[in-house]
Amino acid sequence: MLLGAVAADWTRLSRLLDPAARRELGDALAELRAATAEGGADAGRRSAADRAARTVLDGLPPEEADRLHRDGAAQRFTGPPATAVHQGYGALDLTLLVLDGNPMVGPLLGPVRRRLLAQPSLPWTERADPRLIVLTADDGERRLPLFQFEAADMPWRIVLDVNSLLRAGTDPWGVADWWLSPTTWWADTPADLLGCGRDEELRGAARELAAVAGEG
Repeated sequence: MLLGAVAADWTRLSRLLDPAARRELGDALAELRAATAEGGADAGRRSAADRAARTVLDGLPPEEADRLHRDGAAQRFTGPPATAVHQGYGALDLTLLVLDGNPMVGPLLGPVRRRLLAQPSLPWTERADPRLIVLTADDGERRLPLFQFEAADMPWRIVLDVNSLLRAGTDPWGVADWWLSPTTWWADTPADLLGCGRDEELRGAARELAAVAGEG
């Protein structure tokens, strides 16, 4: 629960941790991720989570650490069990924020992340075109959404063009969501139009969207 509370307020709290504390927190969360992925014993996951929580508490100013303790105590007596998430945030959210810089966490963006990661994908390799969308899964594995490929590992040219226009390198989740969600432009998703002779429409829509965002 404490790690969830930290995730919910990470933008502010992260600035209060010195680099050494952030490195130690990252090590503990990496250990937690590995233990979870390997299906390790509960004791191993709890030990890593406890280490992460202690690192945060020791690294924060006393008043902030006290506040987290008070919030946790209140939740234990008035809210859900301590294993539950805090305001829609959990330890996984903090892991994604700290280890991956992944902003798709919490009650609003977490479901979007899960929906996008549920789409078919390929493992990322160093040979992958840098213009392709790369999404990091919850276990840290980097994935290439499959819709981007015309055949095997050959990407659609229009996908590379649109990804460049929308700056997928800096906002992979936002661009993936655009490709895989219905829009006001068409009845289908943009990805559904690949291979249908609609490339110029896709390119034009991307240019307009980039211009609205001040990138065109």
